Amino acid sequence: MNKMKLPFKIIKVLRESHFVYFCTTDQGNQAHITPMFFLFDEKTNEIFVFAYSRSKKMKNIRVNPKVCLTVDVRDPENPFENRGVMVQGEARIEKTADPTSISLDKKLRRVYKDFSRKYPVLTEAQSPTQVRYREFREVLVKVRANKMVYWRGPYFVTVNFERESGTPTKIIEV
Repeated sequence: MNKMKLPFKIIKVLRESHFVYFCTTDQGNQAHITPMFFLFDEKTNEIFVFAYSRSKKMKNIRVNPKVCLTVDVRDPENPFENRGVMVQGEARIEKTADPTSISLDKKLRRVYKDFSRKYPVLTEAQSPTQVRYREFREVLVKVRANKMVYWRGPYFVTVNFERESGTPTKIIEV
């Protein structure tokens, strides 16, 4: 059986963008949205973010792991050329992101290195920024997609994922 692949237009947006809007909800279903740096793992279709362990988003994930993320690319000249990807999925707190824990896990070490390559300014920053960066990357969160929706103007592509493997199972273009 052929394994379905994620459409390249989705990969391109997730690969080239630098910010994702990360939405969680609390016990009262109140939404909390924050812009964050992120990494898309093309091999697994997973999205990773680093977060501060005592942040509102982390408290929300512990209560309700269902999350939604949006990457948005705007065209200031023509709104019909705006494009983006929305991801609905489940967040999992992977590990505290200290060097000793990451070095034990090959996949997480690769994610950490890829993240540092994507955002070199964070590792090159001067002292006060480095302190905030260490806090910011305290916990690694993995999001496994249940559904992705790509749009470009009025054109949409929806991808549903197999829950266990994270591979696309159905692609609908409208």
